[in-house]
Amino acid sequence: MSNNRYDANVIIVGGAVAGASLACALARYNLKVLLFDRRKDPGSMNRGDGLQPRTLEILERWGALPDLVKYPNLKSYGIELHHPVLKQLMKIDLKPISGSKYNYILNIPHRYIEQGLLDYAAKHEQVVIQRGVLVDRVIFDDQQQACGVVVRQGGNETVYQAPVIIAADGGLSTIRGQLGIRADRQVYNHELVVLHMVRPDWYAGDLRTQVHLHRDGAVVLIPLPDQQMRITIVVPSGEASKWRKMTDEQLVAELTKRVPKLQSVPIQREGEHIYKMVRMHAEQYSRQGIALIGDAAHLTHASSGQGMNMAIQDADLLSELLYRYFAGSISLEKAYEIYEQIRKPINEDIISRSNFMSTVVYTPSPIAHTMKMLGMFSTRLIPGLRSKIGGKIARGISGIEQNEVIDRSLSALIEPM
Repeated sequence: MSNNRYDANVIIVGGAVAGASLACALARYNLKVLLFDRRKDPGSMNRGDGLQPRTLEILERWGALPDLVKYPNLKSYGIELHHPVLKQLMKIDLKPISGSKYNYILNIPHRYIEQGLLDYAAKHEQVVIQRGVLVDRVIFDDQQQACGVVVRQGGNETVYQAPVIIAADGGLSTIRGQLGIRADRQVYNHELVVLHMVRPDWYAGDLRTQVHLHRDGAVVLIPLPDQQMRITIVVPSGEASKWRKMTDEQLVAELTKRVPKLQSVPIQREGEHIYKMVRMHAEQYSRQGIALIGDAAHLTHASSGQGMNMAIQDADLLSELLYRYFAGSISLEKAYEIYEQIRKPINEDIISRSNFMSTVVYTPSPIAHTMKMLGMFSTRLIPGLRSKIGGKIARGISGIEQNEVIDRSLSALIEPM
């Protein structure tokens, strides 16, 4: 095998949001990209739907945003926390946020986000997307640096080479395993049942995700286009399958024990699934010339809707650093080192905040649950405190404070081009 034969500048393994985002980001630099995905079509799993302000800024800068907003979408202005007795405990409002032209979350069904990213990437002739193929393994050169992959399709194996290999192959990344990068998985004591309902008339106005906190587990209402909403029911681990076996009548009866006003709302079980909650952060983001991105590098609790946004934000920084590598201003090793040095603390902070929120949406102890609810309720007793806390959380969710951190870090770590 020739060491100087390259089929692309960058090979991306995995074509979901993380891989598709990186292909979009690299396309603007006119780099030749090969993207391999074992799935024949974009996934239909209903996962992240909310594109947050900083993510929208990134997508606009890439030029990819029009390919997403052509699909049904709506604006969501934050999160509301409700309790059946104490009523509204907190409003996390993005509308007052300054520093970004986007003061909202754009909710688009997940399958359309993935498809929109792929649509934009496919417009560029230097981006080649191959679906329904399996990357069997990575190959290495004499210095044990990755130089290509072996792709298997229909019993045939083909070798593709590139100086840069990116693993975007999900939380159970086989490439991460091949590299021997440690990534301990911590499984939560609860899981999610996800289904859909018609968005009722009382769920109107300035739309926000509603989190209805209950001692048995929260119910999360996420507004979607076309008068739909996604329902996420938090249940103890091992109980989700029981919920899926219920009839519609039984399911609505159990659901309305937690949120009574859902009593007369029609339920839709198309796309219903169980979403197991796992926390994971890889010990490092690169090894032997390969970088991890998205779920291959980190998994976080879904309570603050950050996982998909983290992947897109990973892609934005990594693409800029890879451009600098191909332009000859930094080495590949340095590009990966800076990528990890900047993104890992940001992602760790997001994972930690999401982990805290996981204890709010599900607290096994009734006493501990009650104390948490009263603690949140008590913030209204100090003038301005609840608004201050909500504003701080809103800025964290928006991600816009990352811009200054990343710009400052890049200026300190590398010379301007």
